[in-house]
Amino acid sequence: MKVLILLIFVGFIFISEACKCQEQKAKEAFCKAHWVAHTKVQIRQTKTKMPDGSSRAGLNNIRYNVEYGKIFKSPADLKGELPKEIYTPSERPACGLLIDAGQEYLLAGRYENGTMTTVLCGQILSDDPNKETFENVLEWKNVPASLQNRLEIKAFEPCN
Repeated sequence: MKVLILLIFVGFIFISEACKCQEQKAKEAFCKAHWVAHTKVQIRQTKTKMPDGSSRAGLNNIRYNVEYGKIFKSPADLKGELPKEIYTPSERPACGLLIDAGQEYLLAGRYENGTMTTVLCGQILSDDPNKETFENVLEWKNVPASLQNRLEIKAFEPCN
């Protein structure tokens, strides 16, 4: 009985520490993002300090060095180019992304003070709830053709 109570208690702690995202449609996620891109992760480096000027301090960050296949959205001042480094929190409650080097993903995120960031919440997924959960990130090979097409033809724009 004591073991059962302990397991239930640990389960509640784990759930309370989990990332919690608001469910949103693909267009809403696209419009809230500063940037959206087909991204190939080259290097994943843990315990990384954020660049100066970032609102997130400390060493509990992951830095991804990336290459871009196709950039679907970028801040106007970057003229269609994006920095090659993307940061995400390493803590589970902060909704950081743990993705693999050598893999390709559809990623979305923010660009503030010259720093690219991404988190689990706000990733662009298909609008079909049977395809994937909303707290997820899509590997590029799993991006539905219909979603790729909508990104290509800029079907999510204009954003209101």
